[in-house]
Amino acid sequence: MPTLPTRPFQIIVFGAFALFAFIGLFLFANFHGFGTTAAKIGTVTIWGVLPDSSVNAELNALKSTHKEYANVSYVQKSPGTFDAVLADAIASGSGPDMILISQEQLLTEKSKLTVIPFSVISERTYLNTFVPITELFMTDQGTYGIPFAVDPLVMYYNRTILSSTGVATPPTTWEAITGLAPRLTLASGGQISRSAIDLGGYSNIPNAGAIVSLLLFQAGSPITTLSSGAVRAALTQSSNANSVGVSPAQSAISFYTQFADPAKTVYSWNGSLTSAQQVFIDGDLALYLGYASEEPFLAASNPNLDFDMTTVPQPATSQARMTYGKAYAFAIPKATRNYSGAVSVATELASSAEGASVAHALSMAPAQRALLTPAANDKFAAVFYSEALVAKGWLSPLPATTDSIFAAMIENITSGRSSVQDALSRANQALDSAL
Repeated sequence: MPTLPTRPFQIIVFGAFALFAFIGLFLFANFHGFGTTAAKIGTVTIWGVLPDSSVNAELNALKSTHKEYANVSYVQKSPGTFDAVLADAIASGSGPDMILISQEQLLTEKSKLTVIPFSVISERTYLNTFVPITELFMTDQGTYGIPFAVDPLVMYYNRTILSSTGVATPPTTWEAITGLAPRLTLASGGQISRSAIDLGGYSNIPNAGAIVSLLLFQAGSPITTLSSGAVRAALTQSSNANSVGVSPAQSAISFYTQFADPAKTVYSWNGSLTSAQQVFIDGDLALYLGYASEEPFLAASNPNLDFDMTTVPQPATSQARMTYGKAYAFAIPKATRNYSGAVSVATELASSAEGASVAHALSMAPAQRALLTPAANDKFAAVFYSEALVAKGWLSPLPATTDSIFAAMIENITSGRSSVQDALSRANQALDSAL
């Protein structure tokens, strides 16, 4: 064991070394380097339509442990005015460095966006890393966005209604739903006091556009096709017509609208009902087709509601399971003032555990395959994480435009003004024009 110095000179030298060691340790602990990561990232402002409370809560947690994110901020914008506000901000030079958009916004916004080249993230890496629906953001040269999260359509069910009507498990096929609808619905004189499922109408079904898209996909309709670099409507495409000449789109829309026909045994929806989400919250809807991200709101709106989540129904003959979903990605406007910082933030949030926490806080699934492992005690993530893998989407006009076209199609059919074939033809023309 070494002995401590005893002579005055030795004591002075030892004390000096101890002081320098202490100062060095202090400086090392507080040193942030020359040209730090924080400086390289700089200020990055993100705009999006997702709730700022959830995004900022996770960003603040991230900043507390990763100082390089100190100047990263998120601003929530209204979905209805996002495009106009973004265009005005870019024109005035005050636009964001990055935007968080879904594929439903991509066609409208892509002229404002820069393509992130494959030199940043290779095509093979992209395909191996992210779930299939995110391929909607890809081009031959790169991608319009770094995928972040997926919000798949799921089916919520009222456990009390199903149990009281003798239904032991939620239906897994559309055929089973048509068989259960008469048992689950309570109607008298055309008035519905309890509904089986939110199918048939449009204006009072918040997710009608997603549901119609899902049924079209499941029937075999692509909705749109890519031709000579342009997206074109394909609702009247009949190459996959069945043996009696009914196209996939006709089959899907006929199935959907029958639930609003009082003459049908499956009748369970009409225009006099309030919003489908509210009917479910009130306990008067057995099966509700909604996004995974709606779960926290449903639970908070009625703590006494005994509900659960499962996958959306599939056709009984289907060989491949699918659902509709919204894929969110970080896209970079051409007018960004900090391209490299935006790329760094997008890449980190899309691939890190912190980014997965942001997605989970929004009740969405991370877009990265490797992060799709739900916690053992998370009963809802166990459902929607797997649905993110089979989610599909399409490049559409703005949601408001799509809703206007689909609503006219459905209402023309349910009111008897048009046949399914004629309504589809008009919707195809309107969609083609909008695209």
